[in-house]
Amino acid sequence: MAGERYFRIPDPVSRMARLDEGLRDITVRLMHLDPPQQFTNGTRCEIKSNGGWRYALTSWKTFMKTARIKVGDTVHYSFVENDQVLSVDLVVPYVRRSH
Repeated sequence: MAGERYFRIPDPVSRMARLDEGLRDITVRLMHLDPPQQFTNGTRCEIKSNGGWRYALTSWKTFMKTARIKVGDTVHYSFVENDQVLSVDLVVPYVRRSH
């Protein structure tokens, strides 16, 4: 899910990208857009409250605007380990449920 302050990279992706060995740029493909777009984005890390690290994309506001992702949206993605490419395949808009 897209957050207000960052776009966190899911743990399986950060492991496949080997971000624990050093921060590096990741190629991002926005396959859900017509036409699809591709760009390179940096990564950053922060310590978790229970220890360990979590990773996020840098320039998250630009990423969210370019990808047309809003806070609360659910993002379906895939990651190609050999090419180090994060593909955003589908964005499901957040719908507030009424009581």
